[in-house]
Amino acid sequence: MTIVYVTSGAWGSGSGTPNSAAQVDGNFYDLDARVVTLNADLAEGKRIDHITYTTNSMTFVFTDGTTQVIPLPIAVLTLVGEWMNSTTYLRGNMVTYTPLGIFQILQDHTTPLPPAPFDPNARDGSGNLLYQLFMPLRDVNYDAAVFVPGSIQRDPDELLWQGVANRAMRLPLGNDGCYAWLSVASTTGATDIILSIEKNSTEIGSVTFAAAAQAGVFSVPADAEFVAGDRYALRVTQSDAAEASDLSVTLPFIRMDV
Repeated sequence: MTIVYVTSGAWGSGSGTPNSAAQVDGNFYDLDARVVTLNADLAEGKRIDHITYTTNSMTFVFTDGTTQVIPLPIAVLTLVGEWMNSTTYLRGNMVTYTPLGIFQILQDHTTPLPPAPFDPNARDGSGNLLYQLFMPLRDVNYDAAVFVPGSIQRDPDELLWQGVANRAMRLPLGNDGCYAWLSVASTTGATDIILSIEKNSTEIGSVTFAAAAQAGVFSVPADAEFVAGDRYALRVTQSDAAEASDLSVTLPFIRMDV
């Protein structure tokens, strides 16, 4: 269909008379048809259909069947030891700061002169954090469970039980986590049963069973540090109750090699 013009111009010669209603409608119809045809001819374009991943890359799969592989950077983290003053650290270095944990270096920087302390929230001149806690250090329980079957009646200073440490560990002061139990208690009126807790034949604490009591009471006055090969033992200090038997003791050691 041809558009009908009234006036003459760059579009050609006009009719010189007003368009009739049919001519106006025809003009609109012609324009509409052309727009519809153009839209139908537009290309769909290239879009992302889906994305796949591997350990070191991501792949874009497009609607036209083509693909694009983008390599992913691999972070290289290097443990460089305990945090120190006057030391240059690079992004990706890992430092330990006991007892807080292991920190990742986020920005290249040089630590302040001593005696400036470690500041886990330190920032650079642009306000960027220098450190990020990567792995906190926590106490790791390494409990020693001891069982001595039968009567625990022994002569004073006689060894009752002994073990050997196979790694660095600590028996903390106090009695938190310490437990001792007799399946059969001493008779009423007997004297207290007292066991010495030893490190390499030196007393570091004690367990006391009151007369007729099955539960023991611990006293560990100070932390005791052990290394691999050290001995920890129970030795009788005082006992005159042959019926007391089947001793169970738990010593709440903490690993020091983590």
